[in-house]
Amino acid sequence: MKHYSRTRNPIHRIARLSGAFAAVAALTMPLVAGCEDDDPVVAADYPPFPPDGVFSITGDNLVTIYWNDNQEGDLKGYRIYRGNVAEEGPYDLIAEVSASQTFYDDTDVNNGEFWFYAVAAFDKNGHESELSRELVFDTPRPEGFNLVLVELGQDQSHAGYDFSSLSNTAQDATAGTTDIYFDDQAGVKYVVCRGAGVDIQDYGLIDLIGVDYAPETAGWAPSRQAEAINGHSYIVRILNNQGQYNYAKFFVNGAPSTTLTLDWAYQIDTGNRELLVTGGAR
Repeated sequence: MKHYSRTRNPIHRIARLSGAFAAVAALTMPLVAGCEDDDPVVAADYPPFPPDGVFSITGDNLVTIYWNDNQEGDLKGYRIYRGNVAEEGPYDLIAEVSASQTFYDDTDVNNGEFWFYAVAAFDKNGHESELSRELVFDTPRPEGFNLVLVELGQDQSHAGYDFSSLSNTAQDATAGTTDIYFDDQAGVKYVVCRGAGVDIQDYGLIDLIGVDYAPETAGWAPSRQAEAINGHSYIVRILNNQGQYNYAKFFVNGAPSTTLTLDWAYQIDTGNRELLVTGGAR
């Protein structure tokens, strides 16, 4: 399998002298074959610049990689690389797309696996850029939509949910595996943590896709419950038998009544607070 480290070819580093100089040089710098006036002049042909703005979106058995489009006139496409070690890699080639495409869906991943990604550009003459500079990593995780919990006083057997079940199905609020349940307290709707090792916080009026990382320490509700508010996202941490946390998030989809409808995601990689990655620079 073709694979590279991040720094693999000296000519690529030379071509990155500066944006303005390299752009002018690529168009105007001649390579003169001899000293005679009528000697042929050959234009220099440099590799493309590495793609920038690279980031990833976490999915369920899916990681989607995005990047900004390159501006070279002879650009032919992009190559997507993946590895399990940062910085030098190695990064293995997993896909090639045309110049008109600036994203790639990596479906050859399993939930809970940790991967690094990079993108390179290549031109019609076969020259390939260095790998992109952003340090982009991702851990896909399960998710579910339209999970319905019934108010505790209406139907205890369908008021609770166990994130680790990945079932998208409600369960008994008093079951030993239940993490959260739905309750009405004096006319106010709450999501309540069942076990002593479960914590919750209201992340505010934000779509679920906007919740990227669970906080390490701050923001957890002392009462271990949060009012269920339409359009709000929430983060949950769950202590396991080994004394480590798993993290989850959910979104209240619709005004709570005697039922509560949730969209959710759960990170099965223990200790990993990543719930959605939108990229990052080293």
